[in-house]
Amino acid sequence: MSLSTSNEGTVAMHWFRKGLRLHDNPALLHALSLANDTDGRQGLVYPVYVVDPNCYALIKCSVLRARFLLECIRDLDNSLRNRGSRLYVATGDPRKVLPKLWEQWGVTHMTHEADETGEPYAVERDAAIRDVAKEAGVEIVDFAMETLRPLGNVPGGYVANVGGLAANVPGTMSSFQKLLSRIDGGNIPLPLDAPQKEDFPHMSDATEDGEYLPLEHPWDIPWPRGHEKSAIGPIWNRKDCMDSSLAPIAKGGETKALQRLQKSVSERPNWTASFEKPKTSCTEVSSPSTTALSPYLSIGCLSPRTAWHAVANANKRASSKTNKSKPPVSLHGQLLWRDFNNLIAHSANAQHPGSWGRMQDNPYCRKVPWSSDPKLLGAWKEGKTGYPWIDACMAQLRTEGWIHHLGRHAVACFLTRGDLWQSWEEGADHFEGLLLDADYALNNFNWLWLSCSGFFYQYFRCYSPVAFQKKNDPNGDYIRKWVPELASLPAKYIYEPWKANIGVLTKAGVKLGKGGNYPRPIVDHAIVSKENMSKMSLAYDMYREKEAVAKKSDKKAASLKSAKFPPKKKAKRQTKLM
Repeated sequence: MSLSTSNEGTVAMHWFRKGLRLHDNPALLHALSLANDTDGRQGLVYPVYVVDPNCYALIKCSVLRARFLLECIRDLDNSLRNRGSRLYVATGDPRKVLPKLWEQWGVTHMTHEADETGEPYAVERDAAIRDVAKEAGVEIVDFAMETLRPLGNVPGGYVANVGGLAANVPGTMSSFQKLLSRIDGGNIPLPLDAPQKEDFPHMSDATEDGEYLPLEHPWDIPWPRGHEKSAIGPIWNRKDCMDSSLAPIAKGGETKALQRLQKSVSERPNWTASFEKPKTSCTEVSSPSTTALSPYLSIGCLSPRTAWHAVANANKRASSKTNKSKPPVSLHGQLLWRDFNNLIAHSANAQHPGSWGRMQDNPYCRKVPWSSDPKLLGAWKEGKTGYPWIDACMAQLRTEGWIHHLGRHAVACFLTRGDLWQSWEEGADHFEGLLLDADYALNNFNWLWLSCSGFFYQYFRCYSPVAFQKKNDPNGDYIRKWVPELASLPAKYIYEPWKANIGVLTKAGVKLGKGGNYPRPIVDHAIVSKENMSKMSLAYDMYREKEAVAKKSDKKAASLKSAKFPPKKKAKRQTKLM
């Protein structure tokens, strides 16, 4: 069915991708302006979302994140219907789906948010769509809207303010803050208002059309194209989708995002103004000690600029007696970290396409010879390490799709440089599948940092899987919630059940080891942590030697290039046999 057969005005499509919101959406507003600026002729706007199983959000995702995404889509559809429009939801490969819709509806223009990080699949997809759009005569306009400021070499962009070269971006948070302060004095542009009902062109049967409706269930999402089960994960089925034990930290949608922003930030000015991320608790068992807005930011239900100015307004209303925090630990600081991470991903991929998220060719990653032990990796993923604090964090990740940042620090350190000596790439891949707030730029940056492969190099500072949280939660309430088989242990042994005698264990209903209900530690932290520090020290020495050789080689090459040599003499031609 086509609603545009008798229409002579502009027919615009807005392709929702990660920016699943109406507020602060310049790409959507531009599509509306195209349809409303046609010399009196009635234009049309088709808001579209393509459920693409190969995109970053779905290629590796849990039931929780699939459900979260579908909730976001349904909420967006409801918001559009309240404005006399609707969301057209298709499934499949956008490179094939979109051209069919352009032809069906007579689309002349398409808008969408830009992917500035250089995520490999997005780059390949967008290049192909630009090619088919050119053939179809469809004009595409994209807008940078994932970060506080554009990342690239465009007006107001970060790269534009470091000489236009992505390799020149700052590599530390402090230098990034200085860069930001140079751009319009550090001011962040105000967010744009959401369009109202009168902004949408009248489409008589748009809301009644029974085609292209949002998917109802995660199992309706098609299988990724060209991938075997072994290449993607997590793998789940309809039964898994019905698991009542899954309890996500957040429900999806722009409506929920703005409500949480209001309750966690705007309604708590003193808390907001004094917020310091390192001082928040990672062992809360009832509600998170942070805003828990990250899932909404990662999928674009919440604009970072909207969040920034909500924090700014709350700070202004805080009591004069409040000890106000500053970046990088403040709430504004958390949004700056987010932009910094995105900028680094942009830079890495600009220098070596597709290098972000892997060790090979990544200009920000030190090469470390990690081991590969499927049993150790599997125990970590399943929360069967024998260290209750680590296992509790992994259980929360599976159940809620979220862990406090200090919990993420602990399990990442444990997997990599702290205890198991497994590659950060494996950890990042696992998090990418389970986190509600999985983010291509942020997830990989955090794993580089926590494994001491990039940005943070104090490898001798190692998180203890026992002592790290013992001082903050001495009774082990967090462990008791997430590792219920240990719930009856005395506080003295809750972090170290292997130290309890058989009588204490039996009374608590705990049996350790093979045939028991909780494993013994898979490694001895006291021993392996020291061994791993020596390994990391050696890896760093090898890295420095390699860098020194490379610099010496580059210096020699530059010297040879600049040196002046006498002109070569012409060789005499041989005129007779010798």
